[in-house]
This record gives sequence, C-alpha cells and structure tokens, in this order.
Amino acid sequence: MYRSALVFFIILLFYSCKEQLNFDRGALKAANDSITHYYKNAQDNNLPLDDRLRFTNQALQSLENQKSDSLYLKLLYQKSWLQYSMGQYDSLIKSDRLLHDTANPTEAAAILGMQNYLMGYYFEQVAQKPDSAFQRFNRSRFYYKQTNDSSWIGKNLLNMANIQQTQSDFFGSKETLTEAIQYIEAGEDANTIASVYNSLGTNHRKLFNYTDALDYYLKAIKTSDEQAAISNYKNNLATVYIDLKSLDKARSILEAIAADSLDRPDARARVYDNLAYANWLSGRAVSANAFLEPLRLRKQEQDKRGLLASYTHLGEYYSKTQPQRAVSYLDSVIDLSKELKAPRAEYDALGFLMKLKPGNMGIRDRYIHLQDSLYKRELKVKTQFAKYKYDDRLKEESILRLEKENAQAELEATRERNYRYWLLAGVIGLVALIVLGFYTYQQRIKRLKAQNRADRLEASYATEAALSQRLHDDFGAGLHHVMLLVQSNADSGKILDELDKLYQQSRNFSREINAVDTGVNFKEALYAMLDQHKPEETRLLISGSKEVAWQSLSNVTKITLYKILRELFINMSKHSRAGLVTLNLKQHPDKLEIRYSDNGVGVDAALGFEKNGLLITEKRMEAIGGTITFESDRGKGFKAVISIPN
Repeated sequence: MYRSALVFFIILLFYSCKEQLNFDRGALKAANDSITHYYKNAQDNNLPLDDRLRFTNQALQSLENQKSDSLYLKLLYQKSWLQYSMGQYDSLIKSDRLLHDTANPTEAAAILGMQNYLMGYYFEQVAQKPDSAFQRFNRSRFYYKQTNDSSWIGKNLLNMANIQQTQSDFFGSKETLTEAIQYIEAGEDANTIASVYNSLGTNHRKLFNYTDALDYYLKAIKTSDEQAAISNYKNNLATVYIDLKSLDKARSILEAIAADSLDRPDARARVYDNLAYANWLSGRAVSANAFLEPLRLRKQEQDKRGLLASYTHLGEYYSKTQPQRAVSYLDSVIDLSKELKAPRAEYDALGFLMKLKPGNMGIRDRYIHLQDSLYKRELKVKTQFAKYKYDDRLKEESILRLEKENAQAELEATRERNYRYWLLAGVIGLVALIVLGFYTYQQRIKRLKAQNRADRLEASYATEAALSQRLHDDFGAGLHHVMLLVQSNADSGKILDELDKLYQQSRNFSREINAVDTGVNFKEALYAMLDQHKPEETRLLISGSKEVAWQSLSNVTKITLYKILRELFINMSKHSRAGLVTLNLKQHPDKLEIRYSDNGVGVDAALGFEKNGLLITEKRMEAIGGTITFESDRGKGFKAVISIPN
C-alpha cells in the first residue's frame, strides 16, 4: 500500500514539474514576443516620436530584470535619442546617467560611443557648453577606437576640431584635424573628408595663412558631392578673397552661388550678406536692404552666430553715413557676443567703436582689458583642450593596460587550468600505467607459474621416462639374466652373486630418486654424489667452491643443481670415457655460474643434445629461471655452462 502511494506521489510530482516547466517556457516566450513588439515599434520611423518613446519605455520596463541584456542598452540609447529629438533635455541627462551606470565599458563600447556622440552634439548645439561637448566627443572617439570604427573616430575628431576653432584654438584645431584625416578614407567618406578640408581652410584663414586657406577650400569643393556643402565651401572661399581684397573674384563666386536655388535660409543669408559686403567694399552702390534681408533671415532662423556677422557688417556700412545707427548695431554685436561667450567678436566690435567714439575712454579701457583677457583665455583654452586629450590618453592607456593585465591574468589562469588538467591527466595516466603494469605483472606471474608447473611436470615426465628406461635397461636386463641362470640350473653361488648385484643396483637407484639433503650438509652430499658417479679411473677437479654461499641457495635451487650435475656425471660415466672432469664454480652478484668440462669423446653437435638425458637438464633449469648451454664436438670433449639466478 505504501509503495503504491509513493509511486503515485512521484508520478504526480513529475507531471506537476512538467506542467510548471511548460508554463515557464510559455511565459518566457510571451515576454520575449512583447519585448520584440515594443522594440520594433520604437524603431519605426513612421510613428510619431511620442509613440516611439512610449514603446521604448514599455520595452525597458519589460527588461527591468534583464539589464545585462544588450537590448536593454540599445533601448536606453534609443530613449536618449528620442528625448533629444523631442527637446526633453532634463530627461536626456537622466537617461544618459542611467546608461553609463548600467553599461560595461569593455562590452558596450559601440553603444557608449553613440551615446557620447549624441551628448557631445547636445552640449555643443543646445547647452552651449563647448568644454563638455569636447569631452563627450573625445570620449566617443575613445569608445569607437575600441571597436576599430575609423569613420566615427574621424567624425568625433572633426567635431572636436570645430569646437577648438570656435574657441579660437586654431593651432590645436589644425592638429586635431590632421589626426582626423588618418582615420577618414576619402573614397569611402568623401563628404566628411571635405568637411575636414573646409575646417582646415578656416583655421588657416584665421591665422592669416590665406594661400593655405585657398588650397584647402578648393580641396573641399573638389572632394564633396553634396551641393549644399559645396555652396558653403565656395562661400568660405569668397571670404578669403574678400580678406585679400580680391573683390572681383569674391563677387563672381558669390553671384554664382546666389544664382543657384539655396534651400536653407541660413545659407542664403550667409551668401547674400557676404555678397552685399563685397559689393560695398568695392565701392559699388549698395542699398541697406542688401544687408537687412540677410539679417531678417538670420533672426528668423535664430542663427545667432550669423547675426554677429550681419550686425558687424551693418555697423561698418553705417559708420560713415549714420554713426549713431552704426553704434547701435555694434552694441548689438557686443551684447550678443557676451551671450554666446564669443569675446573675439566683442573685441572686433570695440575696435570699430573706438573709431566712431575716439574720446570714449571706457571703450578704450574695455578694448585693452579684452585684448589681455583674450590672450589669456586663448592660452587657457589651448591648455585646457590639450589637457582633455592628455587625460583621455592616460585613461585609454590605463584601460589598455588593465585589459592587458586581465588578458595576462586570463592567460595565466588558462595555463594554470591546463597545467592542472595535464597534471590530472598525467596522474590518471600514471595510475593507469601502474594498474596496467600490475595487471600485466600479475598475468606474467600467472603465466610463469603455469609455465613453471608445466616445465616441472614435463621434467617429471622426462625423469620418469629416464628412470623407466634405466629400470628396463639395467635392472630389467639383470633380472632377466638371473631368470635364465635359474632355468638352466646354474650354480647357486653364481645366481646369488647376480642377485647381490641387483640388490646393489636397486639401492643405488633408490638413492637417486630419494629426497636430496638440502641442509647444512648439502655441499658434502653433493661432492659425495659426484664422486660416486664418476668412474674410478676419472679424476675430478673442483675450484671456487669456497666462494659460493651455499646457505643462500633455495632448496629448489639446490635440488635442481644436484640433479643436473648428477645427470651430467651419469652421462659422462656412460658415454664419454673421460679421464679428467673439472667443475669451476663462480659466485656473481646476480647469479651462480658453474662451468663443467671433460676430455671425453664428446658429442656430435650436428645431431643435437636431445639424447643422453641432456634434455631433462634444460627443462629443470627453465623451471627455476636459469639456463644451461652445451658445447661439444666429436673427439673434442664436452662442456656445459650452468647459470642460476640468485
């Protein structure tokens, strides 16, 4: 009963988990579908900006618990861009802060590059904070450098150079633009490189390098393929000719531009104003409306920097005919320059005012003060921008160094892991080898034991066969002879003599097959056996016996040695007819070596040594791990070398 209840509970738990898993998968799919729906609508350019912002917020809310998702950062940038486009600048600052707090600088370099570029544009165009704009463009450049996006690196450098230019850091701007050229491919991004040439032309113009200014403006005109940009570059070219007093060339260029349909009001105002100024400088009759129309367009477009040019030109235009009106326009220049934080425009206006009011000491003092402060300010600006770039370079080097250290640490960790893996593999391999070696050793021991048993059994069978042969040849033949004597009624004394011989034979035979004395008297028993089996006329010489540690030999070794030497001596006494037998015993560190030699008739080596009982000796030696080798030839005696391991 309990087992049935347990099985039922497990089945119920399995289906419950399965249903929960299916529910979780379904919920996750639904959430992903909704996020995808919100994201696509947020990217839809056909929808109003407020609808796109609403979809962006909904997608962000759905990803609130998945901020590590790369889509979350993309949506934050999308939100920042929409807030900028809709003029929600306070919200833009908050979104920017949130994105930077969330993003990982190493993993989200592309998003951070776009975000900082957007914020640089905001600080330059909206907040009118050139320092902050420069820093953001510089930061954007740094992040785009991490992604190897050379085009956007060049664009950021171009914006940084333009900020330096508006802050009168013309030399610094030139350096930044020169760096930008290295990242911008003219064939792939012609309009950006044309913009770089235009900015270089403006820098050279401000530094009174008019020849270089003309060259760069002409390069910009030749490189660009945008008509509006080309018109702007031609206008800038004309201003250089105005500075050079080449007024006919300036008018020719400006009249050609004015004849084209200029779509942008600010572009029309710029061309019309410069054309009126060039005509006025050349001594032509110019109506006030020629200057007032560009002024109206600029007020309409809220082009404040363009208004500075219009007010300045009108001040010059009325300086001789209506001085008071000229002063009014020049005062407007001063007020607007303070608003735009453009002290050089105020400085130029004060120069004109001093000519109109030569006795006004306040204007003169302000002019002198501004002259000093401009020098200090421009020096400060140069130092400040250089510091921004230097600090950023230090930050970049720090991050690169940190990345290098992290890479090295990761490499060391990888090496450490690999070392551990190899060490573990080595240990496992060593253990496997030890196990395999032990197993192989055990199997070899088993095979050797089995082989030893087989060799012993074979030696035993061979010994039995030899004994049987000897019983048949010696004892059997003698017994048959006695039987013949009895049958022939031979003399009883002769019969008794023959029976005595058989008795002695049986005693000798019994001694041969009985157990060998392996105790302390082994050496004496061995020598007695050798002396017994040699013929009386044969001399036996034994050398080196004192060097042999007889007690260190095992019982099996003693028995084997005893029986092998006995076989050799039996064989010698029967067949060799030797007069001299020598045994040379030598104890080596790892083995006992015994050299047997006789001067008998020898054995024909070509016929082998299988006969005469010698095969038994080989089997016995193999059984104990030793060896025995024979050397002989007919008429040259017989030699044997016995080697027994310690």
